[in-house]
Amino acid sequence: MEPNNLDDFLKLCNDAESLQRQVLHDILSYSKETEIGRKLGFGEMEDIATYRRRVPLSSWEDVAPYAKRLEKGENDLLFPGRPPYFICTSGTTGGVKIIPESQRGQSIKSLTGRLRIEAIARHVPKMMKGKLFPLVNHAVEGVTPGGIPYGSASGITLVTAPETIRKMIAFPMAVLDIDYSNRIDYILMRFAVAEDVRAIFGNNAGRIAQLLKVAQQEAEAIIEDIENGTLRGIETLSAKAREALESVMRPDPATAERLRRFLVKEGTFAPSHYWPNLRVIACWLSGSVGRYVSSLRPLVDADVRFFDVGYGATEGKFNIPLAPETPSGPLAIHAAFYEFRIPGTDTCLLAHEVEENESYELVITTYSGLYRYTMGDLVRVTGFTGSTPHILFEQKVGDMLNLCGEKVAATSLMPMVARAVEETTGHPPRHWCVVSESDRHRYRFCIELSEAIEADGTLAETIARRLEAILQDESLIYPIFRQQKLLEPLAVTLMASGWQEALYRRHTRPNQSRTQVKLPLVYNEIPQNEFSIP
Repeated sequence: MEPNNLDDFLKLCNDAESLQRQVLHDILSYSKETEIGRKLGFGEMEDIATYRRRVPLSSWEDVAPYAKRLEKGENDLLFPGRPPYFICTSGTTGGVKIIPESQRGQSIKSLTGRLRIEAIARHVPKMMKGKLFPLVNHAVEGVTPGGIPYGSASGITLVTAPETIRKMIAFPMAVLDIDYSNRIDYILMRFAVAEDVRAIFGNNAGRIAQLLKVAQQEAEAIIEDIENGTLRGIETLSAKAREALESVMRPDPATAERLRRFLVKEGTFAPSHYWPNLRVIACWLSGSVGRYVSSLRPLVDADVRFFDVGYGATEGKFNIPLAPETPSGPLAIHAAFYEFRIPGTDTCLLAHEVEENESYELVITTYSGLYRYTMGDLVRVTGFTGSTPHILFEQKVGDMLNLCGEKVAATSLMPMVARAVEETTGHPPRHWCVVSESDRHRYRFCIELSEAIEADGTLAETIARRLEAILQDESLIYPIFRQQKLLEPLAVTLMASGWQEALYRRHTRPNQSRTQVKLPLVYNEIPQNEFSIP
């Protein structure tokens, strides 16, 4: 039932119905002797229909009481035994969830991750001849009252990866234990710049761009550290971190000299200088975070190929993109039992029943104790491999414009907002969101411009007029509701520099990078209103 490689996985995709039946049976058999398994009668469920009839749709509020008990050290509640660790998550709705992970669940996630890497390597086989640069958060941030560690999904994925993968990482694993207040960006780039990095893996393209800018700004210091086998600021780290890093640092004057020649000759420090073999960047290409890719492309060579890192969340990895520039990919049909809820209803379809070009809310049943769990994510079906749908993340359920029944995905407005701002200012926006002003029957777009742009008193109105014209010309729905006077003309509020950073601080936990934070696109009031430019 589990694929050994990508070819095995693609063969399994030919019969989604049969495989999904097997996966659900395996999950229920795995957890039938747990507290929830006995309560719901997992051992008596012989088919999908019975499972769906007896088990209601659930949310985190249903899981949280079990998770709290597991945190304290109880066993056999949601899955057999106790979790080896918990995974922290924070997202668009705020708040922190600490989700229990089973050993079986982690094994499945690891397998799906390896299949994703294999899919990319088939397009760029030389990627595996050098180093990989994954952007991750802390593997361990603390321990629960029961003594069980908790940390980030990305960090845990890395430390539990096969040894062959860990040996390919472009920085020492000890970096994962360093507090983010200790110049983590500089530390990452100090080590990675000296390596033959072939691929970068990181959810948020904006985060990758930030690291490349750090290398540019700190080029001389990085080169000096590489030359001397040192790390600037190492005295601020814990004794354990200092010892671990000092044990792997060696003077490398040859690499430093090569890098210094580029810096002197070119007057800049670009990835093409320190990573001439970089050919892959894997990050989110869809959803609200996907728009940051446009700011990253100019920073790397044109022959660098962009892949989607794959749709997933703390709860699981849900698809396997197969081609560059393509955020969709076959459902990870082996990894969970999936249902697809028709928006606005309680009707759920199975994987082989969904239709192309339709959007659904994803519902998952996993090996880690989530049963008919509503993700709050809208996914769109873009095609099929065999009977297995290709899906991509479209938006959180809340990122929907629906003042008067139009039900427009906020992500669909991304190119229109970018075009309006670029045509008006010559530069793309740094960040934007849209506020539903129900009392005035209109949408207000809050936009932070590039730092190179200086706003004057009329610029917001100019952008608003251009965006209104674009929406009238290119949107199928907007002009209809405008003509019917159900919507009034949109408005624009320009936000001061630093607004996006403030939003990230608001949605990011202490000791967490921005890598996995997805900022909302839709609000009911202006977020961080103090940044509004009068």
